[in-house]
Amino acid sequence: MNFLICEDCGGYYHLQEGESLSDFESCECGGKFYLLEYGADGQLQSPKIVCESCGNLNIINTPFCSSCGQILRPSKEIITNGKNSPLKPRLFAGITFIAVSIMILGLFL
Repeated sequence: MNFLICEDCGGYYHLQEGESLSDFESCECGGKFYLLEYGADGQLQSPKIVCESCGNLNIINTPFCSSCGQILRPSKEIITNGKNSPLKPRLFAGITFIAVSIMILGLFL
């Protein structure tokens, strides 16, 4: 299971069997793609970014191409852990607000 992730807009595309990163020029927004790979064990592999100069796949945390040495364009950080979901704090805050509101209204009745 492999995905292409856009550096600019964060859009993604699930690669189908037989497709590769080289089949795509850029995202609809014009941003460059990087490759997010899952291994056979289902674990996330190191994300890859394509060198604009030679087309080599490089790990996303390296500043230089491992093939030609060109400086790679910085990539946005991606969240790979579901624990950082912004929904959980919002849900907790919403429930807390409702509970406090009910308690305050109960005092005036």
